[in-house]
Amino acid sequence: MNVLLTLVVAVAPGDAPRLLVMPDVSGSALAASNAATPQSLLDARKLAEALRYEEAVVEYQRYLSTPERPVKERSLALFELGFLHLVLGDDATAQARAIEALELDPKLSLPPGTPQKQVDFVNRTRKTWLARARLEVKDREGSDAASLLRVEVSDPEQKVARVLIRYSAKSVGPFASAEMTCEANQCSAALPSPTGDPSFTAYYFIEALDASQATIARAGGADAPAQLVVVDQRPWYQSPWVWAITGAVIVGGAAVGYALAPGPR
Repeated sequence: MNVLLTLVVAVAPGDAPRLLVMPDVSGSALAASNAATPQSLLDARKLAEALRYEEAVVEYQRYLSTPERPVKERSLALFELGFLHLVLGDDATAQARAIEALELDPKLSLPPGTPQKQVDFVNRTRKTWLARARLEVKDREGSDAASLLRVEVSDPEQKVARVLIRYSAKSVGPFASAEMTCEANQCSAALPSPTGDPSFTAYYFIEALDASQATIARAGGADAPAQLVVVDQRPWYQSPWVWAITGAVIVGGAAVGYALAPGPR
């Protein structure tokens, strides 16, 4: 039986990797089966080694549903899942998962001995990822109006045609839209009051659209909007996304705080 299994693996199609990360079990991610590695991830890698790709995809998704795992572990698992989708012929999902891996860990590197097809895949994806448009919400300046938002746009391929604020009075939407004014790579706009009142709470995220009106970059999202509370046109509290945290700003004699706090991805 062992001989038969060896022959089955030996004649597997060229596009079917024996292992997800390394060509030999002793040095592969599979060898990391210890108490620190979740069983779902171990199972996913074992299934992938056994060429049971559809089942492996399910186990990877089970593992990734636990967000508190270490960043490097999750990033590598996302890449492995992406490569499985590539083997299964789903190129779009494969690239999406690999880009998620790079977003999570920009320094993602594959272990020595990784099959060349996987190295080529991560290199292609990294090139695509680096060329993508990006949005970064900037810190407030002292003279800014209470509701003013500033965004820096990185657009290597010059694809961004419009930058919009999506905003709502509720964290779950629905979200209306307001266009930002852009000069070079800097965009700004006042966040509209969802209620029309001078004092308001608004939830928002930023989107960049290309000429076909497709979203090509986003800061935040409908599932994790930032929050801005304005009291009599003074900013009281703002909480954008995971990449920035600022301290409080005291306005006049009132304790008026402005802070950026992490939110879910």
